[in-house]
Amino acid sequence: MLERILGPLPAWARRDHPMLRYELRGGGKANRRWLLLLGAGVLACLLLALGYIIATELLARPLSPNLTESINRVLYAPLLVLQILLGITALSISIGAIGEIIRRQQWDTLRVTEDGAGLTLRTRWAAVFYRVRPLLAIIVGLRLLLILGILWDLTAFQGQYLDLLISGIVPQMSIPVPIGQPSLDLGVVAGIMLLAFMLTAAVLLPLTSVGFDAAAGLFLSTVFRQRAYNALVQFGLLLLRLLMIGVLLFAGFRFLSGQSTVPDGLSFGVMFLFGALGDWGLYFLHLSSFGEVWAIVPYGIFLGLALLLFALVQAFLADRLLLWAIRRAQSLG
Repeated sequence: MLERILGPLPAWARRDHPMLRYELRGGGKANRRWLLLLGAGVLACLLLALGYIIATELLARPLSPNLTESINRVLYAPLLVLQILLGITALSISIGAIGEIIRRQQWDTLRVTEDGAGLTLRTRWAAVFYRVRPLLAIIVGLRLLLILGILWDLTAFQGQYLDLLISGIVPQMSIPVPIGQPSLDLGVVAGIMLLAFMLTAAVLLPLTSVGFDAAAGLFLSTVFRQRAYNALVQFGLLLLRLLMIGVLLFAGFRFLSGQSTVPDGLSFGVMFLFGALGDWGLYFLHLSSFGEVWAIVPYGIFLGLALLLFALVQAFLADRLLLWAIRRAQSLG
């Protein structure tokens, strides 16, 4: 899946690399696979039930007759839980890397080997993607399902739905066409491009977030090598992540429901943080909901572009953190 999305992978990130095979050892036991599949099935049922209960406001009202809206509302809470679990898992797999190697008394051998420390951390970083691959595939797959729903909604009102959504927003997207030119609404073209940025960001954000969490965990493993400190740091980061997501979702939904007011100059920032760090743009994967954001947030139609840039910056920072972790690891005594 990763090669289809990201293109050719470096040698150390392919499953046939010896060090990566060593990192992934023990993952092919049949009994363990069946237990994992059973657990995943039970978890999926529980999460879908949770999503349905939340979407129907504790079974107090039926689902919307609009199919795409119902799917979005039911899947929102389960996907959010899976995304939080994905981030925590990526960090926890990588944060104990150096300490684990030192406890196995292999660190000195790796350090004296040419680029041994660097290759070890790179393969550990790549191994995170393989270990969370089932969870990542579910999250990306369901996001692609929601994207198909957006493409379906674009055909509503005889294909004029996007025109209606961008009508009257700030900035004005209606661009007059010069006399004699083909009758193509340039505002709609711009709206389609900006929406495409959002859809691209929605696919990339889970991948770049896993990469960043894994790189951050490896860097922290060079700082906190003892198991007790590792556990404390993981617990602290878990609480911080849950608190940050909770605050952003609370603030974002209160603003969207009109229960709190935010100055026009800050509303874009609130929605950007809501999408970038809160739910990875999940709420925006419903065209009607995203259109409401365009209507109430000045320049909100550029949120897709902002989230795409955020994903690219996050990928760059993940690369820098990984290189920083490698330099620190090579200097450890």
